[in-house]
Amino acid sequence: MNRAFYIVNIVLSFVFFFVCAYYIAEVSKAQFEEYMSYSNPDLALYLSDYSTGTYSSITREAAIVSVFFILSFLVGDLLGVLKVKTKTMKVMGIIGLSVSGIFLLWDFAIMASPGALSFDEVGGAFMFYSIIMIAFSIIGLIQSIRFIKQKSKQVVYRSADLLDS
Repeated sequence: MNRAFYIVNIVLSFVFFFVCAYYIAEVSKAQFEEYMSYSNPDLALYLSDYSTGTYSSITREAAIVSVFFILSFLVGDLLGVLKVKTKTMKVMGIIGLSVSGIFLLWDFAIMASPGALSFDEVGGAFMFYSIIMIAFSIIGLIQSIRFIKQKSKQVVYRSADLLDS
């Protein structure tokens, strides 16, 4: 079961990367349109037909979508810590939970004030976060497979002799 969560998190990490890229482009485009509408009213009438919305509403939408991805990564890391009993997974799980918690708080800050903090400014960090979650999910998947194989062997190891390498 744990392996399925890691595989789903790997797929969601790739999807989140491209979702972040899409929202960065959309917010940047909306900011440009808003800037142009202030500087040239005639152009504003032309752009209003093709406008996607204000950049603050698109930023809020991106933050709401990001919450889903971050919560799924939090669940995957939490299950990894609880189910896979290796030192490597405990360390990676705690680091993953900490990083996900920081990004969740940052995401709530974006939702609270989308006009002051737009998604095109912080979207690059969220893309980097998705790359981090890809790496943590791959390591978690490998550790989960090793833990299941080790558990099925029923070999008794002394705790000092067992390494997670």
